[in-house]
Amino acid sequence: MNTTVSFDRVSDIYDATRGLPTGVSEQVTDTILNIVSATEETKFFETGIGTGRIAIPIAKRGYSYSGVDISEKMLAELHQKLEGVSHKLTAIKGDATSLPFADNSFDVALTVHVFHLVSAWKQALAEIRRVLKPGGIYLYTHGNMNYSKVSEDVNQGRFDFQQRWQDIIAGYGYPLPRYGATEEEVLAQLREQGANLETVVAAKWQSELTVGKLIDAHKNKIYRHTWHIPDDIFARAIQDLQEWSLQHYGSLDYDLSGESKFKIVVVTNWA
Repeated sequence: MNTTVSFDRVSDIYDATRGLPTGVSEQVTDTILNIVSATEETKFFETGIGTGRIAIPIAKRGYSYSGVDISEKMLAELHQKLEGVSHKLTAIKGDATSLPFADNSFDVALTVHVFHLVSAWKQALAEIRRVLKPGGIYLYTHGNMNYSKVSEDVNQGRFDFQQRWQDIIAGYGYPLPRYGATEEEVLAQLREQGANLETVVAAKWQSELTVGKLIDAHKNKIYRHTWHIPDDIFARAIQDLQEWSLQHYGSLDYDLSGESKFKIVVVTNWA
């Protein structure tokens, strides 16, 4: 069974909880346009366009932009933001594995934080390749932090917290479900298909976070790794998490802040 996770349930808070800071958004837009050497003729496409956090800043600069998303509520947020704005943006409800566009339609394709949510991600990737023009550029951003190890993107404090949450919910019989691909799997697939890959850091910024704020985000079910748990089990799991956090960190004010990066893998010689 093909599964694609819909963000209907958090559409109204998506931008507040996952949006890019204003200056960062501009940096990302500038970087994308520079990477693809955008002209008036450049046509952009995005699978998982969501509320348009990547699309709208590009469309506002006059570029042709098309996108699909499975969530009607996310698309409603996007269309609301475009009211009164002159643009060439088309966003429709659609399936990533069966795009409603002709072959060789677009110069640039993007996916941002999508393929960890799509079980048939190889088919979705094949569809992107199909609608890209020969020589077109694909910009891939995985965005789902890899919590399996401490790295430059995940500090020890965040790693410990995420691992503990996964252990708690697994202990109650609700392990974290895996829907789609890891970043490594997507990049391996692209390499197998002969693509050239280059990683560009479009922006860096400091993300302020405490243990208490992270617990609140879990309580409010902002993140998808809280959505599959029944309410009664969830309440107990949150209580366990809070008690462990106080013991482990000593305070809910413990600082988990760190540097965030918007990384783009530029895929060429693929389409």
